Amino acid sequence: MALHDVTFLLVPRFSMIALYGAVEPLRVANRFAPESFSWRFVSSDGGAVAASNGIPVSVSGSLADMGKPAMAMVCASYDHEAGLTSGMLAAVRKLARARVFLAGLDTGPFILARAGVLDGYRATCHWESLPGFRESYPAVQVREALFEVDRDRMTCAGGAAAIDMMLAWIASLSGSGLSVAVADQLVHFRSREEAGQVRASAQSRFGTRDGRILSVIAAMEQHMEEPLDVHALAQVVGVSTRQMERLFARHLHMRPMGFYRRMRLERAEHLLNYSRMSVRDVALATGFSTLAEFSRAFRAKAGVPPSRFRGGALVRESGLAKPIKS
Repeated sequence: MALHDVTFLLVPRFSMIALYGAVEPLRVANRFAPESFSWRFVSSDGGAVAASNGIPVSVSGSLADMGKPAMAMVCASYDHEAGLTSGMLAAVRKLARARVFLAGLDTGPFILARAGVLDGYRATCHWESLPGFRESYPAVQVREALFEVDRDRMTCAGGAAAIDMMLAWIASLSGSGLSVAVADQLVHFRSREEAGQVRASAQSRFGTRDGRILSVIAAMEQHMEEPLDVHALAQVVGVSTRQMERLFARHLHMRPMGFYRRMRLERAEHLLNYSRMSVRDVALATGFSTLAEFSRAFRAKAGVPPSRFRGGALVRESGLAKPIKS
């Protein structure tokens, strides 16, 4: 019998790369320290679950079969609300009462937070979902990190960061020697953890190395709710508004305020998808003074009004999901 058993609760459309990023370090660890870890997959009803890439994954049980593992990990991704059930929330709360070590991958932390078991804990999730996570769960100490371990809770940004998280967990149980051996086998180096980098650099994302442009973009990101005007943005880097216009045209092929507006609308998309804020509150959080102004701007960008876009509207309209009670 393995020393440490892990149960993975698969939520429909979970991230396969995050799931196997968590499983593979356990498999490799068993090569060096046989029978140290075991794992199994469960779903809400005991049926196979399709990942976000459409590939179905078989499970060995349902919520009723979870028992009391050493760790229970909730695996989710896109539109986690659509696959969430009241039974999942009840199961998570039961595990917390039994003092089971709880973990969440990608948007799995949303489900832990919805169940109320992350209040007062440090936690993270996928970077795209962080704004909505902060807004929805103020009692959670949300951090931008590859992963967070706080007492008997562990959360992860998803993707390849799942490997970083599991290596840290293995090290906490069996020492750094085993963790390093596993990392070597996976050809996985941990410089990202040390740097705390959870997404591509601003230089990579925006395709420019101009420090003035990057400083202005950073100011925009910090002032979404109360947007700065073009003069204030120019003052950030000590140039005239005309100079800033030329810089943005040369490097980003957009005007500064148009770029700023696009950033605010992208933030609005994230909040609509990953928070429970009302459309009006999303409008205010992204610097739009009226709901009508926000709706017009959002529709022009996304092709649908914000009320239809929210939370994977196409999935819900197909009848695949119904609202749940927490």
